[in-house]
Formats: sequence, C-alpha cells, structure tokens
Amino acid sequence: MDDLRNKAARKLNEVLRGLIVGDSVFPLPIRIAKPKTTAPLSEWRAIDSLIRSQSRESLGFGYTIEWATVNSKRHGKNEFPVRLSFASADDFLKYLGAEHEAQAVLANVTRLCEWAPSARTWCAEHLPLMRKPAETIQYAIKLLTYLQANPAPGLYPRQLPVAVPTKFFEQERPLLSALVQAFAPECRVQTEGTLEEQLGLMSKESLIEFRSLDPTIESLPFGHAMATARELAEKAHYFEAFERVIVVENHVPFLTLPHLPKTIAIMGHGFAVSRLGRVGWLAAKHVYYWGDIDLSGFGILAQIRAALPTVESILMDAETFERCRAYQQPHSAEQQVSEAQQIYLTAAESAMVRQLQALSGIRVEQEQIDYTMVQETLRRRIAPEALTPT
Repeated sequence: MDDLRNKAARKLNEVLRGLIVGDSVFPLPIRIAKPKTTAPLSEWRAIDSLIRSQSRESLGFGYTIEWATVNSKRHGKNEFPVRLSFASADDFLKYLGAEHEAQAVLANVTRLCEWAPSARTWCAEHLPLMRKPAETIQYAIKLLTYLQANPAPGLYPRQLPVAVPTKFFEQERPLLSALVQAFAPECRVQTEGTLEEQLGLMSKESLIEFRSLDPTIESLPFGHAMATARELAEKAHYFEAFERVIVVENHVPFLTLPHLPKTIAIMGHGFAVSRLGRVGWLAAKHVYYWGDIDLSGFGILAQIRAALPTVESILMDAETFERCRAYQQPHSAEQQVSEAQQIYLTAAESAMVRQLQALSGIRVEQEQIDYTMVQETLRRRIAPEALTPT
C-alpha cells in the first residue's frame, strides 16, 4: 500500500496545478501491478484485501476500484483489481492527508491574485513558492506594494516603514525577486546587480570601498573609507588632487597596493564596477583596472569599460600570464565572456580571452603575482615619477 500511496503522492503537484487554474485532472488513474501468475493464491488474496481496505468503498474517500476477471492456470478465474482511479480532488486529497496543504496553497494563490490579478497561471508554475506560509506571502505583498508606491527609496531593507520581520528581505530574496520580475517590474530602477540595487535599496554591497595611495594629499579627510556611488559623486572636491584611479578586483591586492603619487584605489569586485559609471568625476581621471587573469576578470573589465570607455587594463596581459606560468591553475567555476562584452575589449585583451578559453579555465589570480613585479609594473605604468629616486 505504501507503493500506491507514493504513486498518488507523485501526482499531487499535478492536482494542485489543476485546482489553481481550474482544469480538472479527474478521474485520475493510478497504475497497479498484478501479482505474478505463479504467486500463491494467498498472495493474490492479501493484495486484493489491502487494495480493497484503502478504497472509497471502505473509507468513504480514496480511489475507486475497477475489477476484471483474471484467468490463471494455477488458480483458475479470480476477480482482481486492474485499475484504480480517484474520482475527485476531495477523494484524492483525503487519501493523501493533503487537504490542509491544498487549502493553504489555494489561499496563497487567492491572496496573490488579489494583488496581481494575472498571477494564477504563474502560481501554478511556481508551487514551491505557493507552499510558503501564508504570512510570508502577505509580507511579500505588503513590502512590494510599498515599493510600487515609493520606488527607489534609497533605504536599507530593514529601514523600510513596512511591518514585516527585520530579516524578511534577506530570508525571502528568491520569492521577492520572482514576484518583482513577474508582477512588479516598475519597482526596478535597473535590471542588473543585487536585488537591493535593482529596487533602489541600500546594502553593504552598495558601498564602494576606496583608499588613497598618496598620503601627501590632504584634501581627502580619510585615507580609507566606504561610500555610495552617489556620495562619491557629490564629494568630487575631495578627489580633485588625484589624477589616477586603479580599480582592483580582489580585496587583498587592493589592501596591499604600494604608495603611488596622485593615485586612489577603488575596490571593484562584482557589480561594484557597474556603479562606478555614476561617479562623474572618474571620467576626468586616468582609470586602470587590475583583475584576475581569467574569464571573469575580463568580464568585469568589459563591465567597467562599458561605463568608463577609457579605462586601461594592467597586469592582465599575455606577458604577465606567461611570467606567472608556475602559478597557473585550473578554475572549475563556470565563466564566460559574452559576445556583447567582447566589444568592450581591445584586440590584445580579446586574444587573451581566446587563449584562456582554449586552456579550458586556466587562470592566474592576482594574489599569485610576485609583489615586486606588481610594484614595478604599477609604478612604471601608472606613476613613472615614482621610479625617480628621492
């Protein structure tokens, strides 16, 4: 009987989808296997008894049995169940003990359709989300309703004046993202980046980390700090004395950059580089980008060059790759540089991408490059005056 129950349970999602969109799947058949003709008659009768005991005839709910005469040389003619079927959702759900689950799912669908009337088919296609607790769906609707009325509020999620649990945004990010994409695209101010960035909210990732590499410049009141792209753009006067900017992919290389005259470093991991285009004063600086020599590194380079067309790559060329042959290592994470990104790369950079693709994921991480080589290259390329003995 466990086998029959498992077979029925595998059809639960099909039944729920039908109930959501109003398409009946009943009568719903469940396949059964006959005993082997060589099995003893006692086995036939035991199976017959078990099937009968769980039927609608015995319980008042469950499956209906279709009987047929089975002719066996060993046992002669016997009536045996050949087909089981559930006549209604009530029979099916009671049999599985899934009435409350179905009621909860349908209640969530009703709530969501009150907010987004076209949501019914979407709900049927996203059953795992519809199985969430009722209050989770209610909180999501409440939060997104606020954002629809107040797009891009520039607050941290926990600052929003909406009565939801403090960690709700972080814990239900997939649900919120799916609902925004399907029913509230007007909440988004951009399609890339973290969900917070898409919704115009603040997050730790919204902050851009920077540090001065020239301790003699006094116009910047802090040598190492974090700020939003908007704050950086508004405080352009702090950065007037800097002529050069180096954007670095990874944190340790960012922290260990040498002193370079009139140069400021910016931490440029992930989508941070896409935010740099909002910092207007960067367009007047000589901007360099240093990332890992791998496909992800060149993908980030393409991103930043889309925002700042004059950016130059550094320590990402074929010569550096060859000099670091001892540190080349495989990288299993899926990486790619799309055709759309390729247009932002120079001929030499594109050639480096093709070489990496041919090597099936070989990479050189920034941290592996000899520090003396890093110092010499940065000073020669970015600040040749730093090579002059004092």
